[in-house]
Amino acid sequence: MRTPCGAVLLVLAACAAGCGGPARVDLEPPSVQLFGTGQKATVHALPREKSGRPVPDSVCRWSSSDEKVASVVARHNEATVTSVGPGGATLTCTIGDLTARVPVAVRTVARVAGVPAAVELLLADESRPLQVPLQVFDDQGAPVSGRLVFTRCDDEEVCRGDARGQLWATGAGKTGATVEVEGVKARVAVSVKDVRTSYTKPEILKKGYMEDLERQVRKRQEAEAAGKH
Repeated sequence: MRTPCGAVLLVLAACAAGCGGPARVDLEPPSVQLFGTGQKATVHALPREKSGRPVPDSVCRWSSSDEKVASVVARHNEATVTSVGPGGATLTCTIGDLTARVPVAVRTVARVAGVPAAVELLLADESRPLQVPLQVFDDQGAPVSGRLVFTRCDDEEVCRGDARGQLWATGAGKTGATVEVEGVKARVAVSVKDVRTSYTKPEILKKGYMEDLERQVRKRQEAEAAGKH
């Protein structure tokens, strides 16, 4: 029995529209959460037929629902999401009439609390840094841990800061210091008292003094760690 040409054309058209094409798109990971601005995450898309067979030749068109929260740069079926500001956005992969979405949440540091108004450092024979106490909260008011804490002293002949939230005494006197976590800052007044017993107290600190202090601390920490074993 011969099939009319019109029926053949209809079958071919239907197959072109649906045979072997993607029926869904799997996205991995299913959600993205970024902390701080400028952070990145990669999302992979895998188009699949109704049977589950991958269709790698089908390519996503990626978009972000809010570029002020998260921007997206795509290459084939891989998208790089970059945090821009706090809030929520949706990353969308579109292939023809198919869409797949990934929620993106961006949290940023909004407040630093608990920093004392003033601290006193001791310039001793064996230098020890002061860890500045503080609490960090995000834009939703939730406590945040694991953030880099930078300290800077206005007068480095009195104290020095570092990238671990510490202050080091370098000379007797008074100055101010800034404590910063992801652009959020707090101020603290610093006074340094010279309690060294050595009669060779230098009037001006030599170049490399901070490196010597940090080496002393590392040696002491290594010795303490070795003593525990």
